[in-house]
Amino acid sequence: MSVLQELIVKFNEKKNPQLYIRIIKELQSAEKLWIAFSPASNNYYLGNEQGKAAAYLFSEKDYFDLFYVHENKKGYDLKSVENSAQYRMAFFADLYRSGFEAVVIDNGQTYLRLNLFDIIKKPEPQTEDKDTRLIVNPSLMRTACWFMQEDAKKPANEEMWKLLFTEIFKGEYIVPADTNKLKVDGVKSGEIKLGKDSEVAFPMLQNSDGNRFYPFFTDFNELRKYDMKSQFSALAATFKDLEKFAGKADGIVINPFGVNIVLTADMLSDIKRISADAQKKQSEIMIGEPKEYPVKMVKAMTDYFGENSEIEAAYLKLMFKDGNKSYLVAVDYSGNENLAEVYDRISECANPHADGVPVDFIPFKNDFAQKVFKDSKPFYKR
Repeated sequence: MSVLQELIVKFNEKKNPQLYIRIIKELQSAEKLWIAFSPASNNYYLGNEQGKAAAYLFSEKDYFDLFYVHENKKGYDLKSVENSAQYRMAFFADLYRSGFEAVVIDNGQTYLRLNLFDIIKKPEPQTEDKDTRLIVNPSLMRTACWFMQEDAKKPANEEMWKLLFTEIFKGEYIVPADTNKLKVDGVKSGEIKLGKDSEVAFPMLQNSDGNRFYPFFTDFNELRKYDMKSQFSALAATFKDLEKFAGKADGIVINPFGVNIVLTADMLSDIKRISADAQKKQSEIMIGEPKEYPVKMVKAMTDYFGENSEIEAAYLKLMFKDGNKSYLVAVDYSGNENLAEVYDRISECANPHADGVPVDFIPFKNDFAQKVFKDSKPFYKR
């Protein structure tokens, strides 16, 4: 049994905070770990653990082999990637830029799920004067990995395409450029003045059919897979740039040495239309405080929460979506149980006192809840 597995067994017995710290240190410094990898997405295998995108780490190769058999029966193709201690922190940083939020150690054994940001510090988002080195698209990467994994098992349906398209539309990108022939005549009023003979060239990739595509990248790590010798400059780009470049070639390709998303000009037009429709629908959702506070419903839920030590807090709003009214309850849950089962039990308490109004439950820590309940006070707190 590995040192890491021994620590996890002890921690699950005692829930000692000091053991948790030791596990993190061992996780950071263990000589070798084995990571579940998905050939379909050409990235780490992405699972869902209580609504969080999770990566799967193993302290022994045999543990991964058992996990492989389990997941392969569900239709997922996996392989293991060995990670040594010298590249460990780079690996965790790579998980962040790939959209992962949690790690699961030794799934199939006595396992432990950790928040990724208990292991590394979450980078602060950059808002102004964005350096291309700091451009990342965790949400797009997460969706793309999920899409590729599921599409390899069963062809993607319309809703899956819409989710991917929406993320592509919102993304920020890096495009490589050859600036060797860029001539600067000077700087005037804070702006660079270029010479008349200045040229900026953008590289292209060609597939086996002879079609040519401009490469775009979601982050610097993906760019380096293509430009390992740092031959090109990195320029920031948006969806509008994807459209412009696609019109000058057979299309564009996002992360050609990663998830490899190939898009034609027609597909980009569809993305723009679908994203506009999605934004319109999102704008039709209205959230507010209930005019008549559902006291009995809140009390019934609070009584149940008092019996469940893993529910830390809960928040309540009234939601109108497409003209339909419902209560929206965000639950801050720290346990290991399937969230759907937890929500079912809360519903059993809430529904008899909701006067026929549906009750929707969401994790407090997801992006939508964080926006809706920002600065709100919980109706229950442990």
